[in-house]
Formats: sequence, C-alpha cells, structure tokens
Amino acid sequence: MRRKIFPLLGLLVFGCGQFPNPNDLATIPQENRAAIAYERLLSAEDTLQFKVQQDEISDERRNEMISEVAEQMLKSIKADDVPLDAQWKYASLLRVTNRWKETEAALKEAVKVAEDPDRKINDTLKLAQAEAKNGEVEEAIKTAASVMDAKDEDAAPILPSVLYEVVPAAQNKGHNKELVDLLSNAVKCHERVKVDPNSDDGRAFLIAKRYHIHKAEQKMTELLSSNG
Repeated sequence: MRRKIFPLLGLLVFGCGQFPNPNDLATIPQENRAAIAYERLLSAEDTLQFKVQQDEISDERRNEMISEVAEQMLKSIKADDVPLDAQWKYASLLRVTNRWKETEAALKEAVKVAEDPDRKINDTLKLAQAEAKNGEVEEAIKTAASVMDAKDEDAAPILPSVLYEVVPAAQNKGHNKELVDLLSNAVKCHERVKVDPNSDDGRAFLIAKRYHIHKAEQKMTELLSSNG
C-alpha cells in the first residue's frame, strides 16, 4: 500500500519545481533540504486536507499520510547540516513523525534565532509541547509561561497552542494544578489580543475567540477534577 502512496503524492502535491527532480531531495544541496521539505509538507497537508473535506479520506488517514511523507523526506536530511534559520522548519517535519527528542533539540535552536515575535512565540510553545511529550513537564510549563508577557498584537497563538498542544501532552503527569494556572494565564492573554477586525485573520480570530475560551474553561475543570 505504501508504495502506491508516494507516487500519488508526488503527482498531486509536489508538481514541478526549480530542481531537476522535485520528488528527490538528494538532488538538492543539504543545507537547503529542510526548507524545501517543509514547503512540500505544507503542500501535502493542503492537498490531503482537501481530500478530507471531499470525504475521500478520513482525518486519521490524512495524518498517517502526512507522517509518511515527512518520514520519507527526513531520510535525506542530515540534522547537523540544517541551518539555524531552518531549524523550525526541520522541527515541523520531526513533529508530525513523533520524533520528540529531535524536535525538542531543533526547537531549542530555533527559539534562539527567531526573527520576530510571532516566530519566537510559536516556536517556544511548540518547544513546550515537545518537552511535555518527553516527560519534562515542569520545564514545559516554564517554557510556555515565558511567552505570557507577549504584546497584545502578538498573543493570538498562545491559548490555542497551550490548550490543544501543551496541556494534552502534559496533563495527568503530576502537575495538573500548574497546568490550570498556565491555562488561566493563557485565557487572559487571549482576552487582550488585538486584531484588525477588517482583515480575514482578524475576523476569524474574533469568531473563534469565545469558543477557545470556553474549551479552556472546560479543560481547567477537567484538570481540577482529576488526580494528575
């Protein structure tokens, strides 16, 4: 079955590119491979999400196929040759294949060189998730808490990342009370976020704002009622 998947994705996803063989990372200089692979991963995600929306595949199958695509590309990437400014892209490949130790290492490097607040906040929160996945829950909570002083215009990613990525990876590992505090602070960040209500992103944020806060409140109740 797997032999049939990659040719299909090659036709549907990768298309023609600037390199001689766009389906073969071996033809690309090592220092460029993580960045090119990341762009291909995004294309694969978009294509497969469309198939989910058309009821051609399930969400579960979509995730499996994305992981398979990333696994295939990672075979051609040497971690030591990934430039610092591409570490976050490399980490994106590692995350979807559940290579959490390697993800953590890559994101620690990425956070050091993040070029703007948005990149730093997103990479920091993904680092917190990786730490939690690796059993470093106290460190994960500290890492996530470090972005809570973000400016109002930069704080939009905080609650969704804490709620849907960090907390699920960290809960019931002996620190649920601290996770409640973390979520509470993330909700406060979400409430003060400033967006342009006339932009597509701004409207989308405002539409989903109450929903995410409600889900966070539910999660806090769940955490408090458990013994984790």
